[in-house]
Amino acid sequence: MRYYQPMRKYLNFKSFVSAVLLVTVGLSYAAPAPIKRGPLISGGSKQVVPAKAVAPAKARPPKAVPAKVAPAKVAPAKAAPAKAAPTKAASAAPRAPYRGAIAVDADTGRVLFADGERTSAYPASVTKLMTFLLVLEDLQNGVYGLQDRVEASALAASMEPSSVGLRAGQSMTVHDMLLSIMVKSANDAAEALAEHSAKARGCTATTPAELCAAFVERMNRKAQDLGMRDTRYASPNGLPPPRGSKRGFDVSTATDLAKLGRIVVRMPKALEYTSRTSCKVTDGSGKQLTLVGHNYFIPGAVDSRHLCTPVEGCDGLKTGFTAASGCSIMLTARRNGRRVIVVVLGSAGRHEREKAAERILRDALGAISVW
Repeated sequence: MRYYQPMRKYLNFKSFVSAVLLVTVGLSYAAPAPIKRGPLISGGSKQVVPAKAVAPAKARPPKAVPAKVAPAKVAPAKAAPAKAAPTKAASAAPRAPYRGAIAVDADTGRVLFADGERTSAYPASVTKLMTFLLVLEDLQNGVYGLQDRVEASALAASMEPSSVGLRAGQSMTVHDMLLSIMVKSANDAAEALAEHSAKARGCTATTPAELCAAFVERMNRKAQDLGMRDTRYASPNGLPPPRGSKRGFDVSTATDLAKLGRIVVRMPKALEYTSRTSCKVTDGSGKQLTLVGHNYFIPGAVDSRHLCTPVEGCDGLKTGFTAASGCSIMLTARRNGRRVIVVVLGSAGRHEREKAAERILRDALGAISVW
């Protein structure tokens, strides 16, 4: 009997430990699995949660919330649209790393990467690629020549920087203006070319604003012809509407801009303009002016902030930025006889844009090399 008391204590302790272990194991099986987070894609501190990882959460509420209680907590159907319908400006606000992005095979149109590719955004100066395309078509059809001079109107001279400093009445050649819009992203040159093109094609408008409006109409017709169904142009240069103006923003998507890019790279001599990191032009006063580009993916470009590394084979196309639109870029590069088009639209800043664009461009070039 003297051993009975210690033995009973030992058995009670053993039973207690076993019970604790059983409860712990049971809870571990009942606990939900942790959400797996995706890799960093913008270079920032935030991680992106893949849609597949959070999808199971939709199946949990029915177990936790009785059916009778659910209607009281859910907002009325009429209230939902009011919360989900942001203003036009807010709907295209920049995001990190972007609002939309896409990579396509330039020859076949095959999509190599897509994320938010049909999300609307303001393309800013990437808009100039449509102006560039239409001027190249004019040249191809003999409407005017590269050495024809284009006179700047007061409207063109009033365009905000980036510009080549044109004054009303000054002129530059079509060739130098094309370099100005593709290398320097000159808003004044884009406006002057738009007015010149409309007039040369027989537009009877008498004011610069009317000539520009006629050119913008042609931009929109061309967009529809190319299947850019979610694109609406409002300017030849991508500048936001002036304060108090009824004009809207230029609006597009990554998918639509990729369609435009595929056409641009097929135009004769187009890449001779888009592939330059710098060039010299004769400005409106007759002086030599050196222009430096903003596309640092082109070999030979010097990025003082070291935000990206030049990519071999990259020869265009266009960058864009305004405070309302954020940072956007359309890139093209060629490897082993195959060409890709990459669009990154509506990034919150250059850091996000360059990091995302470099990753997508290198991956796309790798993909077409093996497919």
